[in-house]
Amino acid sequence: MGAFDDFSPVTIPESEEQRKQWGWDQHEQVVLKGSMDISDQEYTANLMGKLGKEKDLEIRLGTGRFSLLDRMIISWTFTRNGKLVPLTPANIRRLPSRYSTPILAAIDKIVAPMSEEEQQDFLDGVNGHIVDSDAQEKLFPMRS
Repeated sequence: MGAFDDFSPVTIPESEEQRKQWGWDQHEQVVLKGSMDISDQEYTANLMGKLGKEKDLEIRLGTGRFSLLDRMIISWTFTRNGKLVPLTPANIRRLPSRYSTPILAAIDKIVAPMSEEEQQDFLDGVNGHIVDSDAQEKLFPMRS
């Protein structure tokens, strides 16, 4: 995929088996953004931590978890007494852990970094190596 190609949203649970495993009702689902961009990362990082006066880093893990949910959830079908619960920051904060935990796990899969193999392939290309060749050729000299 190209840098600016559209990513399809991800709907969870992805199967009835997953729904049963999580204990979600039949009508319950969450639609997540299919990718995370720099503005999402900036929003999450800004809420998650700050640099103190003494140049010490303060990390707020709970706020970080909330910011991921707030930024990545597009819609949901959760109800209270048969009525749709609006997707708001206040309602995100009220999500029971049996809902937030699988949602965060799905987000982790979406924003997961490259595997070691993907990283190595990427770095070889950046370093000027031809990965598919039997003899690796250095295209650009690297500065030390």
